[in-house]
Amino acid sequence: MEDGEAELSDHHTGNSSNTCSTPPKLETSLLEGTMKNRRTITKTHTDDHASVKPAKSSGNRVAVRKYREKKKAQNAYLEEEVKKLRVANRGLIRKLQIQAALEAEAVRLRRLLLNLKAQIGYELGVSPFYKQSCNGSSDGCSGRDEQ
Repeated sequence: MEDGEAELSDHHTGNSSNTCSTPPKLETSLLEGTMKNRRTITKTHTDDHASVKPAKSSGNRVAVRKYREKKKAQNAYLEEEVKKLRVANRGLIRKLQIQAALEAEAVRLRRLLLNLKAQIGYELGVSPFYKQSCNGSSDGCSGRDEQ
């Protein structure tokens, strides 16, 4: 075999790195031709589908309208619930404020009672912090030792 024959056979059969047997010039001309055809294609069938499209979406419009009405009704219901809860919340806040005021008044009255007890004990001569026991006294636990 001569070197020229080996080169010729490699060119027609191709080597392992190039599997495509088409010459490169032919490939580029085919690609350019298909690109031109893709750019020049116009859609003429859109007018046919324009008349069919509303019939399909009209059923969807009914469903969308029903969905929106349902959502509006749900929102109205929730708004009414919010109003009711706000009224209930205001009532509970008022009750808490009244309870806090009553507790403060109870604390004030307890202090006043303790002050009165201390003042009475002072006037009687008894220490307000001294508790006497009523272990069998006949005078009814008056707090005084009588001799």
